[in-house]
Amino acid sequence: MNKLFIFLLFLRYLECSGNRCAYTSKPLRMTVLYESLCEDSQEFLKNLWPVFQEYHQCINLTLVPHGKSTRVSNGFKCQHGRQECWGNRMQNCALHSNLNQLQQMRFVACQMKSLKLVRSKSFKCAKTLHIENRVKKCMGKHDNKLQAEAARITDHYSYSEVPAIIFNGVFNESIQRSTRANVHQTLCNILKTKHLLTGGC
Repeated sequence: MNKLFIFLLFLRYLECSGNRCAYTSKPLRMTVLYESLCEDSQEFLKNLWPVFQEYHQCINLTLVPHGKSTRVSNGFKCQHGRQECWGNRMQNCALHSNLNQLQQMRFVACQMKSLKLVRSKSFKCAKTLHIENRVKKCMGKHDNKLQAEAARITDHYSYSEVPAIIFNGVFNESIQRSTRANVHQTLCNILKTKHLLTGGC
């Protein structure tokens, strides 16, 4: 009886807290492959941020700043030059600085709001989340390992353009176009199809 009472209180809490996600142990896995100086990546992540705030409890989000970078003898060569490589490295370190997923997306939304932050090698957004020192330390010691892991994840998929959006480990060109055109509606439809969302879009 006590367990039932606690469970009912939990359901009531979810309702009152505005959680629109159905209780599940398997949230939707969403992976975004992007580049730190890509205008298309900037536009998509700007549009994703308010949607993720709404649905973040339904989603297991992985952000991968690498894109069309290629391996070279001394590291990586990035599509938009050395500044982008710096931006990718910095964002990789920030994303692995013990931030929860909402904080990760908050950081990326901040960092990608102005591409000047990458061009000027600014730690402004990291400072806002109190991770500046950890990020700088990571860039001095661990960023090569993180870049290699980002490359491994990115190279696992076949895609034509950046950003690439993958759901549950599968890249689909049609869903990619739909998500980039209207991320809110597409994500809501996917969540409802997977029975992860209560209520309408």
